Amino acid sequence: MICVRTLLAVFFLLPPAEAYAANWQFAGNVDKDKASFFDAAGVQYPDKDTVRMWVKYIPEKTIKSYFNSKNREQVIEESALKMAGGYIPEFIKLESIKRTLPDDLKMQDALATMISDEIIANKADVQATTSTYFEIDCKGKRIAPLTIIKYRKNGNIAKSEIPKQAQYFYIVPDSSGDWLSMLVCPKS
Repeated sequence: MICVRTLLAVFFLLPPAEAYAANWQFAGNVDKDKASFFDAAGVQYPDKDTVRMWVKYIPEKTIKSYFNSKNREQVIEESALKMAGGYIPEFIKLESIKRTLPDDLKMQDALATMISDEIIANKADVQATTSTYFEIDCKGKRIAPLTIIKYRKNGNIAKSEIPKQAQYFYIVPDSSGDWLSMLVCPKS
């Protein structure tokens, strides 16, 4: 009986482990029909010039379908609360993005859309088509996919690729890779 009491005492005295929850933030549109989101809570900095993060891709059709479903009012309410709290997605703060939204009306529309898209991307029942674990060489302005996972419509993994050696690609200006690097690389 002493053993059980000791175990219970230790269990209740230890600090609880923190649960990990992804925080999917908008990172741009890819191939005109998919939105990309990076996990801001999971960004890692192995050294001062390297960043690693997960990015998931959700078809615009999936996002619109979720928004136009029974979840519409909840998404609108959550979006309104975030906007009222002053939340602005980091993506919309990028200079290259701000230039594409010259007037207030376009900016407000983009802001509302990005916030609702982020809310939808963070819902457990919204399925991504692909998740990629990227490494960015911030100093060299290069990006490499380290893991690529493609999903079936039911959410099961269809294919998983882990290259034997990371293949880096130079980041093209004003591309989704460029925007992602601006979002996660340390500012110098």
